[in-house]
Amino acid sequence: MIIDHDLDFLKDAVALVDANLDRLEKRISTHRDPTMFGFFDQVEYITGLGFIACQTYATAKRSQRTLLKEEALSIGPKHRTGLPMIALVNAAANYWKQSLEWSLDAPKKPSQRTVDVISDLGVDPKSPYPITNMLREVLAPHPARFENLIPYLIQWRDGLSD
Repeated sequence: MIIDHDLDFLKDAVALVDANLDRLEKRISTHRDPTMFGFFDQVEYITGLGFIACQTYATAKRSQRTLLKEEALSIGPKHRTGLPMIALVNAAANYWKQSLEWSLDAPKKPSQRTVDVISDLGVDPKSPYPITNMLREVLAPHPARFENLIPYLIQWRDGLSD
């Protein structure tokens, strides 16, 4: 049995994120004007934190190997679009962290790669809630909760080699 303390930390982090998503989803469904009160913005923010937690896990696992980042992002389970799940996680996290620094009308090369991955997933990076939409698209038809992403990250981890 593999001892993976990073995975334990990730599971704790995504449990917090998912609990907040559940709480916000309930508020959205019962509130008369969830947009005005910023509930959708809160969901976007919390979802971004979930992707950051997953990216941090992936970085920790990759740092234990001699793989280059691009190689590590090309392996593991694939999404129905054919894109590696880990590349989708990485793009979502990068977009959430850095998109406000970019001009989406003329992105630089690293940001253009991120925008391309998001677009290839079928999400408009200029839409109001691209990170929330990414989580839904990445996990469909499963519920958009990070606990459902963990098995893919485990498969990716298990496929890493030196």
